[in-house]
Amino acid sequence: MYPLRRHSGFTLLEILVVLVLLGIVLSVAVLSAGGDAGRQLEQEVRRMAELIRLAQEEAVLNGNELAIRFYPDGYAFERLEDKDWLPLQGSNLFKRRQFDSGVKLEVRQDGVAVDLQEKDTGRILLQSSGEMTPFELFLGWYDEDPLFRLSGNAIGKLTVENARDADLPG
Repeated sequence: MYPLRRHSGFTLLEILVVLVLLGIVLSVAVLSAGGDAGRQLEQEVRRMAELIRLAQEEAVLNGNELAIRFYPDGYAFERLEDKDWLPLQGSNLFKRRQFDSGVKLEVRQDGVAVDLQEKDTGRILLQSSGEMTPFELFLGWYDEDPLFRLSGNAIGKLTVENARDADLPG
């Protein structure tokens, strides 16, 4: 009879299995931590569209005149009260939101770019009748062409388009 030998160390197969598992875990960690910048921008555009839809419903259901006000670095929802536009209170959904650094926003009304630095510009009205100010919003990174377009028409229909699927201005 042969005496049983004790093996010390790992086999090549065991080492390969561990390396494959480490590779999988690291790739999942990198994807979830860093993420794709384009995908994050798309999520922001889609979130904005859904928030505008919710604000439209809020305006119609409560009979309020609301607006979304765009700033160079983000946006906020407002309500009209005694001829003044005030921040929309009462819901964390409609709080002021800021874009990540490096995000470029352009808003157009009637094909003309809106100066977001001016106090009373950059506002899209959401009326209690369900109508809204027609607009086009372009979102991308500085020094690059826009990646996404969010547009709204007079009857309140919103459309999100990818720059690769639409003919967008640079």
